Amino acid sequence: MSALTKLRNRSQVTLPKEVVKALNLKIGDDLKVEVKSGRVVITPIAVIPKEELWAWKPEIREAIIEGQKEARTGKLKAYESLDEMFAGWDDEEEGPMEGNNVQDTTDQPV
Repeated sequence: MSALTKLRNRSQVTLPKEVVKALNLKIGDDLKVEVKSGRVVITPIAVIPKEELWAWKPEIREAIIEGQKEARTGKLKAYESLDEMFAGWDDEEEGPMEGNNVQDTTDQPV
């Protein structure tokens, strides 16, 4: 797809409606602007707030994906309360989070 537009006052460029629609862009979306081989390349991006970066660590993403797989296949166990969940740990050699090298990173800097 290609479309024409003009450079306006204050170096502004309006993206043609068909480009906005094709990329499903919304007002306020972040766009990365680069110069590559003499061309301007505009790429839609998602900016992740610093306080949410922990969720994008590879080991966290892997755990989330594994949890999603278990949920889809019905391997997750549902509990009515926290007490019920913790009571089940006494029957296991280790709690569900032990042995997985899971660390509490709540107060650690990213």
